[in-house]
Amino acid sequence: MKWNLLAKSLIVVLALAIVAQPVSGQVTTAQTNSFAVGDGPEAVAYDGNNVWVANQFSDSVTKVRASDGAVLGTYSVGKRPVALAFDGTNIWVANYISDSVTRLRASTGATLGTFAAGDGPGGLLYDGANIWVANRNSNTVKKLSASTGAALGTYSVGARPIALASDGTNIWVTNNTGNSVTKLRASDGTNLGTFAVGKGPFGVACDGVNIWVANFFSRTVTKLATDGTVLGTFAVGDGPAGVTYAGSFIWVANNGSNTVSKIQVSNGAVVKTFSVGRSPYGVVYDGANLWVASSSSAAVSKISPANSLSAVP
Repeated sequence: MKWNLLAKSLIVVLALAIVAQPVSGQVTTAQTNSFAVGDGPEAVAYDGNNVWVANQFSDSVTKVRASDGAVLGTYSVGKRPVALAFDGTNIWVANYISDSVTRLRASTGATLGTFAAGDGPGGLLYDGANIWVANRNSNTVKKLSASTGAALGTYSVGARPIALASDGTNIWVTNNTGNSVTKLRASDGTNLGTFAVGKGPFGVACDGVNIWVANFFSRTVTKLATDGTVLGTFAVGDGPAGVTYAGSFIWVANNGSNTVSKIQVSNGAVVKTFSVGRSPYGVVYDGANLWVASSSSAAVSKISPANSLSAVP
């Protein structure tokens, strides 16, 4: 049953549609450098010094030094790792097929524990105290103690929850086949509302004031106020998936067009579009540069300097 559900997963279908070709060493184009990692990289996280990459088809995570892209280690986790989160000390990994999350010590890569999640964990978020897990196949979100891994609650959301973001008080969850986002109160998981967005919402991010949602099938991003009011919908590339906030900009990985869109927060205008590897999905900002997991290129791309308007190509 799980494999039938997995086959319907758009990201997985896209990733499997093209046989991944490994990148040998480093590839450099203008301000975009690419570094080889494992097979099918889907998610990325930053620990303050290094970038972590979840290699979904290698059942591993790779630790890459942010300064120069050097691989510092590759560590085995559960089956089909597809999401990552950093809690200030440790890296958390969502293992989609294993129905679990793994906690790794960021300094050494040592496994500190593996904890049960729901059916098909595919999204992770650290809110400053706890880990939130989006379970794609059970339409739930699970809250774990970051210090112990203990389950603190499980909350129903919409159909096929994919990604999560925090606005500082609440947790926002994209419901991929429900074409909506759900807002949960972080303190107790109370459902505060479900709000319509575009078709196939995937990634979600908060810019400190508003919520941004990448709508995969609509080729758009939706900007929401924290009360759920739609403030705007803006065109991007084909198949927008991962999204993150970096300084004054929203960055969107366009899975179908192999690009990343850089968007002005104030008005939704696309400032620039960057070519990256094939099937980009996860994106993360390291304080100066943007890192992108390109699933079908077995690589991560580094765009630098990410927020210099005058320097981008």
